Amino acid sequence: MIKVSMIKAFKPLFKPKRYKIYFGGRGGSKSWGFAQALLLKAAASKTRILCTRELQGSIRESVHKLLSDTIGRMQLDSFFTIGVNTIVGKNGSQFIFEGLKNNTTKIKSMEGVDIVWAEEAEAITEYSWDLLVPTIRKAGSEIWISFNPFDEMDATYQRYVSPYLDSILDVGNYEDSEVYCAKVGYDDNPFFPDELRKEMEKCKLDNYNKYLHIWCGEPSADYEDSIIMPEWIDAAIDSHIKLGFEARGVRALGFDPADEGNDDKAMVGRHGSVITSCDNWATGDVEDATVKAYQKAFDDRCTDFVYDNIGVGTGVKVKLRQLNGNNDLSIQGFCASEQPDNIEKKYKDDRKNGDIFFNKRAQYYWYLRDRFEATYLAVEKGVFSNPDDLISLPSDMNHLKLLKAELTRIQRKRGRNSNSLIQIESKADMKHRGMKSPNLADALVYAFANKDIKTQWAKPLDYSRMG
Repeated sequence: MIKVSMIKAFKPLFKPKRYKIYFGGRGGSKSWGFAQALLLKAAASKTRILCTRELQGSIRESVHKLLSDTIGRMQLDSFFTIGVNTIVGKNGSQFIFEGLKNNTTKIKSMEGVDIVWAEEAEAITEYSWDLLVPTIRKAGSEIWISFNPFDEMDATYQRYVSPYLDSILDVGNYEDSEVYCAKVGYDDNPFFPDELRKEMEKCKLDNYNKYLHIWCGEPSADYEDSIIMPEWIDAAIDSHIKLGFEARGVRALGFDPADEGNDDKAMVGRHGSVITSCDNWATGDVEDATVKAYQKAFDDRCTDFVYDNIGVGTGVKVKLRQLNGNNDLSIQGFCASEQPDNIEKKYKDDRKNGDIFFNKRAQYYWYLRDRFEATYLAVEKGVFSNPDDLISLPSDMNHLKLLKAELTRIQRKRGRNSNSLIQIESKADMKHRGMKSPNLADALVYAFANKDIKTQWAKPLDYSRMG
């Protein structure tokens, strides 16, 4: 019997799935985990395994040496015969090593493959995937994919990660009958060496964005045009505890009913500067979502309710009017394309809002940016700010990772507009970049976009109108 210490994160490799995708940063032991699992499978029964990558000029550029070394660590030398270009087991199991780009004919004609392992898959093109996937057609065959993301627009990331990203950010993985996709990093590796830990910690201090890419498996993002930095968001996590202030004042809920009803719905609640709830869901229609959001506002005794009134917003407005009746909840629609609020009011540098912001979306995203930046300066640099101007994200709130991912991907839109006003990319702009609509981030913006300042209900809500 073979005994091996398998990292817990890689145990799902033994589940029968058509696609098994593992991605993440350095130190997550993806290659070792795959090598161990494949050798165990090959030792247990006759298995034909194709090990491939986009470019493989020689066997030295393959996982041949990794598998050979792993055979030695697992003490399987007597079972596997290691050749110059192949690895063969006593039971007929076989490892084959081929590049995709330079071996098109050979890949197309390959038969009887049980498992293909696509290593360093971030470099595999759409053309190569279209070539490879139909080739792996044996009944019960599987496609294993391991990589460190480079660009979120790369074919592998778009095809095998983006569709499942919400679940992955929430719970670390996505699973259905055909797919298992997981993000793994150094914190999943109990054998993470001290030498690498020192490198990781130094990188985190020296260049936080590079740390997110190299060690946390985030796509290599150009944050030059991002309006909210990831380190600002990290500083805002439990900032009310770090800085010793309490939730007070306005209780507001921001609601995004989803563009044209096709995207996830989202709502975010706050009490003063402290976020109190964060929810994201896909089921149900817009009317159901509106009732759910209104009831959440009721349960949290909110004073203000702000919703996206573009697209499906008209139907939301009618339903909210029906639900609210004579209750004293201030319901406000948010139209991102409208001119800024209070255009004559002066901003920080004495210029007027109308002379700074292109539209309402830019204005309130920039206001949210100011909160995050002020919180970062207060937590990390000791710069005092009024707590009413800060923001705190509780560490135990739902969808925190997803919210962070959305916020850090919101970019300033460069281009010519009147007087070079600040403009934020639209949801359509983000979709053009291959990104999902940032519903949680938008709901957070709406939560801080209320116009009325109230501290308590003027009259009790009437549950009979919840319908």
